[in-house]
Amino acid sequence: MGYFMNTNWQELKREFQQRRENAISAREKRRAVAYHKVPEIKNLDKQISLLGIGFSREALRQDMNSEELHSFEHRLEQLITKKKQLLAQNGFAEDYLELVFLCSNCNDTGFVLDSDGKPGIMPCHCYRQLMVERFYDVSNLNSDGETGFEFFNENYYPDSTDDGKNSDSPRAQALRVRQKALDFVNHFEDTDYPNLYFFGPTGTGKTFLSKCVALEVLKKGHTVLYLPAPAMFDIIYRSKYPADATQVKDNPYEGILNTELLIIDDLGTESPSAAKYTELLTILDYRSARNTKLPCKTILSTNLDPQDLHNVYSERVESRILGEYEILFLMGDDIRLIKRFQKSI
Repeated sequence: MGYFMNTNWQELKREFQQRRENAISAREKRRAVAYHKVPEIKNLDKQISLLGIGFSREALRQDMNSEELHSFEHRLEQLITKKKQLLAQNGFAEDYLELVFLCSNCNDTGFVLDSDGKPGIMPCHCYRQLMVERFYDVSNLNSDGETGFEFFNENYYPDSTDDGKNSDSPRAQALRVRQKALDFVNHFEDTDYPNLYFFGPTGTGKTFLSKCVALEVLKKGHTVLYLPAPAMFDIIYRSKYPADATQVKDNPYEGILNTELLIIDDLGTESPSAAKYTELLTILDYRSARNTKLPCKTILSTNLDPQDLHNVYSERVESRILGEYEILFLMGDDIRLIKRFQKSI
């Protein structure tokens, strides 16, 4: 985590504070709805609050015995139960008036809750991921609202093949690739499980499935960095040859090396350079070695057939990929063109 520590904590703190304020604001709106429909719920909330205040005063004076404590707990449970019943009877969920945070591990504080439900000193996975996103100025992976395995549509792939052979149809192959991607998510913590190499023609869903995996891995509490190949190599170059060599900065290159899931999209579209090919091999070798101790997985997405990698990069790059990556081929029509055509009808 050392490569994140110089990131502006005040900026991150404001983000988490805003998240908590959003959660509180959303609950207040729900309260207004519930109170308007069922005024008795407001009265119950007031009784619960007064009961809690009274208990706190007694506890501070240390005058409460076990019988009084049991009485308090019993009365509180009665009020809460009645409140839940009223909510359910009027079409609300029982937890309708509870705070709903984006992250239940830290309640949007950025730090994992301790046994008392208070933020501790251990950074939460959402804190680490926010640092990754801010550090690299990358957009939220699900910002379009149409990314995720639930949006996978097999009907975009033809259900028949016209090559005259007994090969699988593009649809059957896409479904197989989707399952392999899900298997990768389910075995992400297994250091022996292979990385993924998506390849195929433009528009067949390689980037989409890569991002689907990314979202699921994020949900599992791991850091994810998604970068197009040209952007990644540019970051590496600027990291090694900064414009202002006197200014101390975080090293973005370390993030590329150490993030728990690195997705390199459009591999092969970067400008050719022997130095970049060396960098790619360094990244693959480093992450492979690191993955023996903890998750350090890589997904490559490209138009390049893996058998042609030695022509574009080197035999060592090809050997590394063929030996440690699950090769997943997607074929079919350009889905982006299909969507555009459907929208125009």
